[in-house]
Amino acid sequence: MSKNFIGVMTGTSADALDGCIVSFDGQFELIERISLDLEESYKKDYEECLMAGYKTIDESKKLFELENMLNSQTMELIKRLLNESQLAKDDIAAIGFSGQTVFHTNQKSFQVGDPQKISNSVGIKVLSDFRNFDIALGGMGAPLVPFFHKYLYSEKEKNKLIFNIGGIANGTYLNGEEISLASDVGPGNCLMDLVASERFNRPFDFNGEEASKGKANDVLLAKLLANCANMEFPRADDKKDYYALMNETSSIDSNSLIRTLAEFSAEMIKKFCNHCNNPKDIIFHGGGTKNLFLMDLIKKKIGLEIKTTDTEIESKFVEAAAFAYLAYLERGKIFSPR
Repeated sequence: MSKNFIGVMTGTSADALDGCIVSFDGQFELIERISLDLEESYKKDYEECLMAGYKTIDESKKLFELENMLNSQTMELIKRLLNESQLAKDDIAAIGFSGQTVFHTNQKSFQVGDPQKISNSVGIKVLSDFRNFDIALGGMGAPLVPFFHKYLYSEKEKNKLIFNIGGIANGTYLNGEEISLASDVGPGNCLMDLVASERFNRPFDFNGEEASKGKANDVLLAKLLANCANMEFPRADDKKDYYALMNETSSIDSNSLIRTLAEFSAEMIKKFCNHCNNPKDIIFHGGGTKNLFLMDLIKKKIGLEIKTTDTEIESKFVEAAAFAYLAYLERGKIFSPR
């Protein structure tokens, strides 16, 4: 049986669809990877549906449109992965498809994306609905990447922290060969992306250039941190909760605001490091690693050189590989071709 798996992922930033083919035959191997940019209209519609709090596909026509677009892009991505790798569908054991999360609590999770339709189209078994599968097993449905963190980085008698900085940042504390703690830890990129869109008319702050021009607003930063002071670990965060903290920021200079939000994200990561007794081995991946200003802030706050996953797998594709790994573990609902 083939040990090749495809992972497909679009995160809370909703700006791209990332996919890869990986093998778990003996040791991890990245065979192929491709990223497709999602249209700005997709992100806009997704944000509207997210804020509306829809819990089923039947609640909005816009959800159907989002799902159809995600299905179409996913099928195209899979076909391109197979073409680029020169692999046939029979060379793939299964596809791990995350879908796009619209609603999530510790009791219920809802994603757009039709894994059965995708499976029928490409003729390959798809595993999906990972979050509800995890909830049914007693988990919180998020974060799910820590299973892959453990596979890739756990070592006997070594403590490590692995951070994924996406729209929401999450961290995995590895105590030797076991996951000691896995939790969402803060806003990651989502608040900075919100300000970049509203104040600078761009999807994100490239390299943190706008933040680097501003001065942190100490009053706002203290307020943001105070509002999160009682948030415990482990937890699964919701972007809407962080958005709600932005109600009284209209009078703050744009560069100072995005600088303050970069400081906020970095401080929340530092808080998790402190909670985990500040191990010396800390590794980062996710879109946030491309924000050079943010990563420099984190470096100064944790007092360590920044390391990324790029030695093992390009940072951008770690989450896609993680969902391929969840498919390999069969930690999701199975959809076979009909």
